[in-house]
Amino acid sequence: MKEEIKVTFNTLTPLWTGDAWQDNNKIRPSSLIGSLRFWFEVICYFSGICDEKDFNNGRFEKEVNRKNFKDCLLEKGNSFEAKIKCLLEQGIPLPSIIFGATNWKSLIEINQVEFFKNNFKRKPAGKIIPNKNWYFGKPSYQGEFSVIFNVEEKILESIFYPLLTFMDKYGFWGGKWNIGYGRLKIEKVKNGDSDVDISKYEEFKFNEISDLVNNKKFRDFIDSNISDFGCLTQRDKKIKLLKNIEPNNDSKKENEEVDLIKELLKIKSKEREKFNTDTEERHKIFGTTKAPPNDKNLLPQGSKILPYIYEEQGKLKGGFLSISGLLNLEGGSNE
Repeated sequence: MKEEIKVTFNTLTPLWTGDAWQDNNKIRPSSLIGSLRFWFEVICYFSGICDEKDFNNGRFEKEVNRKNFKDCLLEKGNSFEAKIKCLLEQGIPLPSIIFGATNWKSLIEINQVEFFKNNFKRKPAGKIIPNKNWYFGKPSYQGEFSVIFNVEEKILESIFYPLLTFMDKYGFWGGKWNIGYGRLKIEKVKNGDSDVDISKYEEFKFNEISDLVNNKKFRDFIDSNISDFGCLTQRDKKIKLLKNIEPNNDSKKENEEVDLIKELLKIKSKEREKFNTDTEERHKIFGTTKAPPNDKNLLPQGSKILPYIYEEQGKLKGGFLSISGLLNLEGGSNE
C-alpha cells in the first residue's frame, strides 16, 4: 500500500526543470523523479549494490520477464517481500525495483507539485564568468514549494526517508548542476498529520525489504574529508566532497548564492585548464556538449565535478562534489 508524503522544499540555489525546448515555467515532476533515481543509482553503484554488468545504455535498468516473475510468485507467494525477492533473483537492479522498469511499476511516484508562479525569476541572467561559456538559466525557480509523493509504505523508513536525507545534504535536483543549480533544503516532511524528522535516517536499511541486500550507511559511499581539488578528478567509487569555500566579504545576503556560484566556477575553470593537453579526459571530468573526440559512440558528457552549495549554521558555504567514479562505467554493459 502506498502512503502520501508531503515534502516542503526551499531553494539554496536556483531550480531548473526546463523541458526539451528550454522552457522553465513550471516544476516538472518527471525532472524531480529523474533526479531522485539518478542519485539512488549513484548510491547503489558506489556502495557496491550495483556493478558494471547491471549498467545498460546509461542506466541501471533491466526489463522484467513477466512470465518468470509470475512463476516465481506462484512458488513464493504474493507478499511484497516475495515480489522483491523474485525481482532480485531475476537480476533486476535495485534502482529499477524502486523506480520502475518495463513490466514493473515504480514504488515512488509524484502525485502533485505545489509552487508559486511568482517565484520564477528572470535573474540571475547572462554570462557567469567573462570569456567562458557558462550562462545562468532563466527564468529559474527560487523559493518554497511542496511535492506530494506516493510511496510504498514498506520502503518509507528503509529507503525513502534516507534518500530524502541524502538529497537534503548532498543531492541536486532538476538540471544545470554544472553551474550549481538544484541544491534544495528540505524544510518539512509530513506523513499525513505527523511530522517526520528525516535527519535520523542516515542509513539505507535494504535488508528490511530483502535479505539479499546489505544495509549501507552514508559513510560507506561518501568521503567528506577531501582537501585537494585534484582528488576530485580521481575515479575511486565514492562521492567526494571538498568543502568550506565561503562567499567573498563584499557579498550581499540576497546575492549570496549567486556570488558563491561565480566564485566556485572561477576555481573550477582554473582546474579545468590543467587538462587542456588531454581534451578527452577534460570533457569526461568537467563536461561538454560534444562527444569525446576519441570515442564518437559515447553520449555527451555531463560534468562529474559539481559546484556544491550547502547551509551550515544558517550561513551558505560552498565547495565541490565529485562523482568522477561514474567514469568506471564506460566499459559497462550496453546490451
